[in-house]
Amino acid sequence: MHLDALLTGHPSEVLTRTLELSRAERKALLPELMATFKDSSEFVEIEPNTYGARNPQKGQQAATALWAVLPASEPLLRRLWIASPTILERVLQDRSLAERKTIALRMIGHRTAWEAIRRMILDGDLEPIRTPEYHAGWFRWAGRFGGKPLAERLRTEPEALTELWELLEVEGNGDASFAAFDKYVRDEDKWSTALLELTKTGDVDRTRLLELTLDVLARDFAAFRAQWYAALHETLAPTPDERAAAQTRYARLCGSGLPRTVSFAVKALSLVDKQGNLDDEVALQHLPAAAAGRGAATAKLALKLTTRIADRRPELTDLANEVFEAALTHEASDVRALATARLGVTPEAPTAVDVTDYPEPVRPPWEQRTTLTIPLDIPDTPAAIAEALSSLLADPDQADLFLAVLDGVHRVTEGLQDALKPLVKRATKIAGEKYAAAVPKLVATLVLGLSGRDVAHPSQVDGWRRPLHHRVTALLEGTACPVSAATHRGGWLDPVVFVTRMLEHPEAREDDVADALLRLAPDTRPEALSLASELNGPHADTIRYALGGPAIEDTGWVALAAARARHPESADPAAALRGDPGQPFTWTAKVGANEYGLISLDIGETPEIVSPKAPWLGILFDDPDPQWLGFTDCHEAVASPYDRDYLEAGVAGNLFFNDIEVGYPVEKAALPPFLDSPSVPGYPGTMLIATTLVLKRPAAAQLGTDAALTLLDRRMLGPRALGEALGVLGSNLIPTRLAPRLSVIANEHPVAILSALDTLLPKLEHAHRGVFALLELAADLVDRGAGTISTETKDWLTAFKGSSKAAKAASRLSH
Repeated sequence: MHLDALLTGHPSEVLTRTLELSRAERKALLPELMATFKDSSEFVEIEPNTYGARNPQKGQQAATALWAVLPASEPLLRRLWIASPTILERVLQDRSLAERKTIALRMIGHRTAWEAIRRMILDGDLEPIRTPEYHAGWFRWAGRFGGKPLAERLRTEPEALTELWELLEVEGNGDASFAAFDKYVRDEDKWSTALLELTKTGDVDRTRLLELTLDVLARDFAAFRAQWYAALHETLAPTPDERAAAQTRYARLCGSGLPRTVSFAVKALSLVDKQGNLDDEVALQHLPAAAAGRGAATAKLALKLTTRIADRRPELTDLANEVFEAALTHEASDVRALATARLGVTPEAPTAVDVTDYPEPVRPPWEQRTTLTIPLDIPDTPAAIAEALSSLLADPDQADLFLAVLDGVHRVTEGLQDALKPLVKRATKIAGEKYAAAVPKLVATLVLGLSGRDVAHPSQVDGWRRPLHHRVTALLEGTACPVSAATHRGGWLDPVVFVTRMLEHPEAREDDVADALLRLAPDTRPEALSLASELNGPHADTIRYALGGPAIEDTGWVALAAARARHPESADPAAALRGDPGQPFTWTAKVGANEYGLISLDIGETPEIVSPKAPWLGILFDDPDPQWLGFTDCHEAVASPYDRDYLEAGVAGNLFFNDIEVGYPVEKAALPPFLDSPSVPGYPGTMLIATTLVLKRPAAAQLGTDAALTLLDRRMLGPRALGEALGVLGSNLIPTRLAPRLSVIANEHPVAILSALDTLLPKLEHAHRGVFALLELAADLVDRGAGTISTETKDWLTAFKGSSKAAKAASRLSH
């Protein structure tokens, strides 16, 4: 059949004609079908500023025919458009049983495939499939609603009530779980509502469902999903007899790793006890885990239950005392107090601490700072460069290693292509990924270019990636000059080394000279200025000015970079060129709604930085709106080590705004330097460390904790400065998360953390949820002899009244 006659009409008609062909005839059409599909599906500009497939209808027709032509193992099948479940079912019916299973396993996650595949399984035309994608299909099915309550739909869906038991034992993930689904739908569409209704009508065995909820809770699903089963169990309202029969299982749940499951278990045991059905010995055997675990409310409930048992059953006193002894180690002081009172023991005196001073460090003036601490280890053999690039392909967030590689490439002239051959496959894959991040693509492009492959220039990038883009592009074009190559970690360039290079390359390109000036360290500048007296060439006077020499009349971009190098804390490099650098700018921070109405952390400087009317570095992009690729702002993070404060401010704002478990690890750009070469942080650096201590994101929080410990060890972090920074975050603090992290630091530096808390507490609202956790930590530190609190904090504490946890902790702290 001619292809034009085959590909016409509705996709179902195309499929009918294709299925009428013999296998040999279909196979003969394959090359033409593939060409037609690819040509029709190509993404093109249909009309100015409007993009789409070249011929979407023809592409759909060709895709339908390909379903009946391609072998079942062809990966392209997963990406082919499916017009309807009916078409997929007809395609599968045309295949052998083995091919049906292969295709079904690939397509089961497709939104239009699940119902067709399930129907064929029920009819016996396909072997059963029980993959995570299959189970997720039930939640997509439930989400289509259809105008009927979920319970009614489950009754009428074939075999749904049978499969339901299997589905209930699957934890799921993302949106494909009972907890996630029920969170966002109407009550009548919730699985929990449907299950309750079906138990009332007898369609679902209530007793079996009750037992299943406890089975699942014993498996320690993720906390959010496990809580759904606990709530379902309580919604089913177990009778006293049912609770009594399940009490051993409740007791075992006291050892769960999930605090909310433990809370559920202890409450259930308390109800059994109030109904007079508790097996006291079984309960006491398991309650120690609840008494020692997380959560003060649960621990206190466990102690109350233990007290009731011990009072009525004196012969079980030894077992009961094991519960109270377990509570002696609880993190909450009021839990420990209950346990010690019951046991009649004197609490152990807290370990006294050595009182040491933590002065508020002051950053030395710029010209007095020492920054050349750790030289870069420059790879200078083909094998060393290949090893470094391999490491960067695996983890591109190694800025110092990247800078070292860019310098090392200049030093190797032979053997590099052969050394890089093993990396080509990985680099090709990364370079070809449509949505890969900019830095991995830069590394991959560099690998491919150095290995002799033809590569396009790296895509345009913004922000701190610009200078890296410039250096990679220059290397691949053969125009790079190493006068700007960093010599030390952090991107610093030794001024003496720079001048020595300029003596060898007096005609170096402007962009390389500007790049070098922007990373000149404060160290060795007098020596470099003396050496620069021998300089000649177009940049000689500018370089001498940057190092502290006579003023210059030039106002171009290299001169502006020199002014930036000479007066790094000036808000206006152009004014500095005129001899008026002005006062150094200062930093401020605030939390509030941004222009989109979202809460963000804004760390800025006063006065605002003045951007020069010339690019720092780069090339002009030729597009309708010409833009310079380079330092279009005089303060670009990583563009110059002077701008470390800007990098830290940007990272702090990013982490605060994007506090998610999985995200781009921006903290790796700003926090490791505090560990590798500790220095007194500026205001943005202190705000960054404070921000990490309140995040739910574990990687950033751990790095921030390590940085705080390192700087406090060296007396480089001011405790009160840290408290002030935490105070800026104010109502966005979660004290129950912050307190354990401060407690970790307090193990090494109790005096410092008490000082930070003394500064922070008066800045919080008395009604701040969870503030008791910070108050208890401060009270514990005072008890250990870490110091006293200020009059301001004592005055603030007087507002706490009553018997709340916060009021009790405030009373401890104020006395």
